Order: sequence, then structure tokens, then C-alpha cells
Amino acid sequence: MDSIEFATRCILVCLKWRASVTSWGRTVKRNDLIHGEPNSLHLIWLGMDVVLDVMEKNLEFEKDCSKFKLMAIFEKDHYHLQPAGV
Repeated sequence: MDSIEFATRCILVCLKWRASVTSWGRTVKRNDLIHGEPNSLHLIWLGMDVVLDVMEKNLEFEKDCSKFKLMAIFEKDHYHLQPAGV
């Protein structure tokens, strides 16, 4: 999945779930400043952090993401989205 297809899938999920994007593509410098993982998918535009209007673990949201071939990783104050299987 390229970054355009990834973005399209994320937008569709965010529209459905009324989610807001808080982080997407990053430079190495910005990733370092926020203590991101050195091999973060944000560096190649295949990682996106989103928040739901009601931010809590949501299994239905996670299942919907998987239908779009996205993995939704709950990180307490946001979800990290990335292509499934990466």
C-alpha cells in the first residue's frame, strides 16, 4: 500500500468515526523531538495518529479499520493507524 492509498483509507475511516488526525508524516528531526520510534512509519507517511470524539479503546473502530486493511493500535490518548501486516 502506498501513502496515497493509505491516506484515502484513513480518511474514510475518520469520516465514518468522526476522528481527527493529530499526526501523520514527520521529518526525522520532528520525530526525534517527540521521541518517536527511529523506524516510525510516520517517516514514510504510512503512520497516522487519530483521536475519536470519545477517546477510549473501541473494538468496533478497530474492526472497521481492519476492513480497510488498516491496523489500529490503541495508545491510551490516541489510535495509531498503519497498513495491516506491516
